[in-house]
Amino acid sequence: MPTITEKLLLERGRPKSTQLEKIKSLNLSDLSLVNADLDSTLLRRLTSLEELDVSGNLLTELPASLPLPALRRLNCANNQLEEVTSLKQFRMLEELSLEDNLYMTISDSYKLMFLLPKLRRLSGKEITSTANHVRFVASEELSRRVSSLWERSFQERLPSSPSAAQARVLGKEFVKAAETQVKYGASSLSDYTKWRVKMIARELLSSRLGVQCEASSEEEDLSESESGSDVREEAGSEQNRVPAAKRKEISSESSPRKKTCLSAADDITQSAERSPRRCVRFENVSTATDKAGLSPGVKLQESPRKSVQSLRSPRKIDQSQQSPMKAAQSQQNSRKTVQQQQSPNKSITSLRSPKKAEHSEQSLRKPVAIKESPRKADRPKAAVSQPDSSLDTLRKSPRKRQEKEPAKKGQGEEGEEEQGSRTPRRTSKDPITMKPLHFLQCHSKQNSPDDFSTQLWACAFEPRIDSSGGSRGHSSRTVATCGGESVCIIDCETGSVLNKYKVSGEEFFCLAWSMMTLLTGDGRGHRVSVLAAAGRRGVVKLIHPKASLAYGEFRASRRAVSTLCFSPAQESFLFTGTYDKKIILWDIGGLDCEYKFKVSQLLILEAASIPLHLRLVPSAPEHHLLAGCEDGLLLFDIQLSKNQLKRSSELEFQFPVYKKEEEENEFRLIDSLSFLSNDIVVSKSAMQGSIYLWSWSKTLASRRKSREVEVEILAELQWSSTELPYISLSTCPGEDYVVCGDEKGDLWTYEVSQCLRAGAKTDKMIPPTQILEWPVPNRKGHGPIAGTSVNSVAMDPELQYLVALTDKNIAAVWRRA
Repeated sequence: MPTITEKLLLERGRPKSTQLEKIKSLNLSDLSLVNADLDSTLLRRLTSLEELDVSGNLLTELPASLPLPALRRLNCANNQLEEVTSLKQFRMLEELSLEDNLYMTISDSYKLMFLLPKLRRLSGKEITSTANHVRFVASEELSRRVSSLWERSFQERLPSSPSAAQARVLGKEFVKAAETQVKYGASSLSDYTKWRVKMIARELLSSRLGVQCEASSEEEDLSESESGSDVREEAGSEQNRVPAAKRKEISSESSPRKKTCLSAADDITQSAERSPRRCVRFENVSTATDKAGLSPGVKLQESPRKSVQSLRSPRKIDQSQQSPMKAAQSQQNSRKTVQQQQSPNKSITSLRSPKKAEHSEQSLRKPVAIKESPRKADRPKAAVSQPDSSLDTLRKSPRKRQEKEPAKKGQGEEGEEEQGSRTPRRTSKDPITMKPLHFLQCHSKQNSPDDFSTQLWACAFEPRIDSSGGSRGHSSRTVATCGGESVCIIDCETGSVLNKYKVSGEEFFCLAWSMMTLLTGDGRGHRVSVLAAAGRRGVVKLIHPKASLAYGEFRASRRAVSTLCFSPAQESFLFTGTYDKKIILWDIGGLDCEYKFKVSQLLILEAASIPLHLRLVPSAPEHHLLAGCEDGLLLFDIQLSKNQLKRSSELEFQFPVYKKEEEENEFRLIDSLSFLSNDIVVSKSAMQGSIYLWSWSKTLASRRKSREVEVEILAELQWSSTELPYISLSTCPGEDYVVCGDEKGDLWTYEVSQCLRAGAKTDKMIPPTQILEWPVPNRKGHGPIAGTSVNSVAMDPELQYLVALTDKNIAAVWRRA
């Protein structure tokens, strides 16, 4: 990629000249330019420029301060433009080309028609008639409707001599009401309509009240979509352009994972969020205690979800009374609990613009010093890490870090180590240290900052595209999280919520990333990331993470979707695990510039119980699929060369913990499953109190004629003795690192490289290398936030960031020290 210099501009400019000021036409196409390459100081010297071609580059926007007063024609085709309002500076523009920009919508076209008064051709089409309608007829009608709303609902509420504060408060309320109530035109243009209505409402306030009503971040989040049920949010500035649906009241319908057993406390706790996976019994809950909720000065007690004393085997649950993923609990063992309540009258302000890296006040990142935990006496002897009040250091003795050893060749997940992309192994004297960085509350219902009940279920780092178009071995700091009604894309370094996709009434349980090739109009291909997310409704959403919209969807089941998994061998192959006890392989096809895709069903696997985790075997991703289910760990043959399209499992794996089966617990619920290398599998059962590391190859080698096979355990890692299920672990193959949260917000970390190098099986329980304690962040108006269950964790391939999702609507981001 060449550097944009004066020499380059003179070479590519016409007519030929020695002065930039005399150039009238400039061709900067197909140079792989990114935003930073466009030097405003240099380009603004092109005062006579009438035609500019920047097509075929990697631009997401043009510089905001790029005055080109004579510019008439601009070609931005085949880029990655994400917003168009920066083009309003080119007031003399007559022709504009935006073809093959993945994230452009029809609302963007209408914004350009309004912002550019002389624009007559857009992407090769004559738009004069439509543009005049947008600029005059539609704007006049919207102004009339906004004025009518003011006179009808707000004018009488204005005091005769309002103070500036009163005017601002009423103004903000008016702008918000105008956005939601003023409708005009086709639903596909709802994003443009909302953007224009907001502008008109502010102009009206300025003229009548002299009030400049600035939009808060949450006012920019919601925009309408073509369907009446989807709400898609993007944390951004007023240039948000993603179609989204009219905000509806959040449905109170119980999730398939929610089947809470209530006693006399029903009327007190019915408005609180129930665990979608966990059965809860309330007994003798006092009204006074419940109403205390999370008010300042009140010590947070454990969620009722954490008071489970015993969990019956899923096979023994009365299906007429219980959800398949929940285990019943005896009444006599129930503890007194406090159900969190949710305040509807506040708005969250923690969502940040994708353009800003600054942190908002709502990000929950000011912790208080935490005291010695009484739990330490019961814990294994491991390094326990705590943050101090600055949240920048861990309270442990500093150790002198040593130089890393050169990368050794060996087996890594999907053979990455052989390719030299794996992080060099460390010595035991060079421990990994993680520090808490951000605490985000970005999945709140109705954007309420008081929502500490929405449960977050799944997170995964975006695969990073390298120069060759691949994604292996390259780290990313962008993570996707899901829970409640939304899916968020977060920048781990800045703590910014880059984008947010929301569906009213949905409850997202799972997500998965894939890299796909987008075919543009000229036949060229771009590698783009695609995010699949699904949950209670059984519908899989295929999301463009940068555009914060779903380019497609398909129904995977009439029941809820519990897990998703893309195939690393075939980027368009997606496995779905559903509550009807089936695993289905879909081909979601490729992408073209018109977002067309075709879904086909390739394979149906009968799981016999609800699948919770799906993992393709790294050494044979086209042949074998492991499925951790509520009733055991199964192996499926997924070869498509066979004619049988509906199959049962080939093997069921047997673990030593099964021999401890009791009447109330058979330890068969596999709630964690991951690969640490091509051969080493990491898994755990609910209430096992430990984590197994076992050999895939040795286990298969020991297979006999029986359908059941005993796993070859290599090591057993000591973990929490909690009886709470559905706490998932994560692995980082490049660092031989395993992490699993617990029921109290702590993270148990294991550096198992030394154990793996030893190679031999050990019968001794291995304690955690380190326990990262819950940092107890402060929340304005609520005080310290006590620890809660960590449902899911994720790490980037180079272990620079660690993300933990909790039961209290908090996503915690840790960074490697």
